[in-house]
Amino acid sequence: MHSRKYTHLLINILPTLLFILIVSLVIFKPSWVHAYDNSISSLVQSVRTPGFNQVVSIYTQLGNSIPYIIISLLVCLILILKHLKKAALFLACNIILGNGLNHLIKQIIQRQRPEFRLISIGGYSFPSGHSVAAMVLFGSLIFITFQVVHHQLKRNLLALIYLILMLGIGLSRIYLNVHFSTDVTAGFLLGLIVLQFTTYLFYGRKIKNA
Repeated sequence: MHSRKYTHLLINILPTLLFILIVSLVIFKPSWVHAYDNSISSLVQSVRTPGFNQVVSIYTQLGNSIPYIIISLLVCLILILKHLKKAALFLACNIILGNGLNHLIKQIIQRQRPEFRLISIGGYSFPSGHSVAAMVLFGSLIFITFQVVHHQLKRNLLALIYLILMLGIGLSRIYLNVHFSTDVTAGFLLGLIVLQFTTYLFYGRKIKNA
């Protein structure tokens, strides 16, 4: 009984521990992180072609401010029209909190972006704002889908699509060399931490009523 309780607790705090670890390494052991980031970047960027560069450059814009806001508002509107107002508020809070924390942490860490980027972009690198945004949006949709879609195949298919879209955003940032891999990982972890907090805040143990 106690073993299961501690295991559950460890799983819940693991994203926070990993996020703290990455932040600590970025600040105190940048040479270690740089070597790791370079190896991941080389792997992801090894598949570059001129045509694929254009595709990825367009795809990554899903996480840009204006497209992201439009998509988020449309999703919230659809949820409201389907009488899922609590789920819409849940999603909106995740988006606001996730992006707010991302901007705050960027100003604190102030990590510079990689050089030789394929697209023009300013601002700091850590964590990846696109990765945070993707996690809170698509992570929320995965959670909501599992609460309201009862057909197992449809539910799993939707969740898989959201997962692929989310991971694709993160990988696109490494591919375009606008972020290091640790920026993307930290962004996903920060988004997941936000989801854990808001899921407990909105639903607690009553997970089945989105």
